[in-house]
Amino acid sequence: MAKDASQSVAELNTCVSTSNGSRPAKETTFREWMLANQIGISLTILSMILAVHHLYPSLRPYTTPFFQLPYYDSSRDAYVQGLDDVYFVFSSAIAFTAVRAIVIDWIFQPIALYFGLKKKASVRFAEQAWLMLYYGFFWSFGMYVWYHSDYWMDFGAVWAKWPARSVSYTMKWYILVQLSFWVQQILVINIEERRKDHYQMLTHHFITSALLGSAYVYGFYNVSNVVLCLMDIVDFLLPAAKILKYFKYEKACNVAFGLFMITWVAARHVLYLKLCWSIYKEVPARMAYGCYSGTTAEMTTTNGYPDQWSHLFYPFQDIDGPICMNRTIKAIFLSFLMSLHTLSLIWFGMIVRVAVGVLRSGNAEDTRSDDEEEEEVQTTVHMTSKDPSNGSPVIAESSNAEWRRSNGPATVRTRGRGRGRVRLGEQSDRKALLGRIGCDKPTS
Repeated sequence: MAKDASQSVAELNTCVSTSNGSRPAKETTFREWMLANQIGISLTILSMILAVHHLYPSLRPYTTPFFQLPYYDSSRDAYVQGLDDVYFVFSSAIAFTAVRAIVIDWIFQPIALYFGLKKKASVRFAEQAWLMLYYGFFWSFGMYVWYHSDYWMDFGAVWAKWPARSVSYTMKWYILVQLSFWVQQILVINIEERRKDHYQMLTHHFITSALLGSAYVYGFYNVSNVVLCLMDIVDFLLPAAKILKYFKYEKACNVAFGLFMITWVAARHVLYLKLCWSIYKEVPARMAYGCYSGTTAEMTTTNGYPDQWSHLFYPFQDIDGPICMNRTIKAIFLSFLMSLHTLSLIWFGMIVRVAVGVLRSGNAEDTRSDDEEEEEVQTTVHMTSKDPSNGSPVIAESSNAEWRRSNGPATVRTRGRGRGRVRLGEQSDRKALLGRIGCDKPTS
């Protein structure tokens, strides 16, 4: 009986063991599954909504907002806000997920592999190329809107037409699509491999999404346009410099990094602060404190505090209801903007470190995130053997590459992933400090 049991256990072990005796493959996590199936999941969701839209005409009033901008007012030839805008933002965020994955996996990554980059570097290159493509388009589009507006380079005029709630098709599409991008970015940084600045970026994305969404509801379209233009130009130059690094154009990368740094200061620490100052100084003069009608935009009362807190949510509850302006509302929006500026200051301090590295070594290295290429570090291995002539011990040195050639699978391999706390300033950590804007040559 015991013999039969032992045989059964042996047969069971044979069935569950792998052919080469190695451990079973690691179980895929939900995050990894999401990352590997972004295209299929996104296109399936959009296809299902589209199928319902075409197969069931009675449901089209509910499915149309997923594909078209809702709330068109023919009497004014303009659009207004409403709850259905959430559906458009949702479908746009899903579409961004699919487009981003398609562009990265099917276009940019094959290009990187064609030019000789390794798999890890090709993924990072593709991500940066996608960001450059996105920010390049929307910065140009935003600048077009700003340039053809009546508040071009006049921050005081940004507030002139408030609280008019109507908005053009171009402006509504621009703001809602930008909002959907930042909502989608929250998903992206949580399903991809985390970097050292994960929580900073997550905080940035939440603040940006909340700021854009609330500014849209309150009718602050113009200021949203200006803020996005000032931010997007910097986010366009950053991946552009990184792409030059991947193609090993070191001098061009350093020049691009210098342009990026100058633009960062001008856009995020000069013009951006001027815009914030206009909110603090000019809003009371341009926007009289009080409550206004949501339909006629006429002031109904000079009392900007009809209650303690409920008035803050009037625009979210009813598009035709009252909308108020007071010191509290101004302070809330200004605090959102200054929170973004605080993050920019933190990142700028890290950029200064990179600039110092450029001046000292000629190569830009970023202190904000992990090395993007998993590199094999050539570690010196000390091997003790005996001299065949006299039997005395001899210490020999060889790199891990030589050790691998001579000893087969017993390779000592160290990877420069740089997990844990990074000690800035140590020479041994230089490779671990390569980041999004570093211009040092990556392993290709």
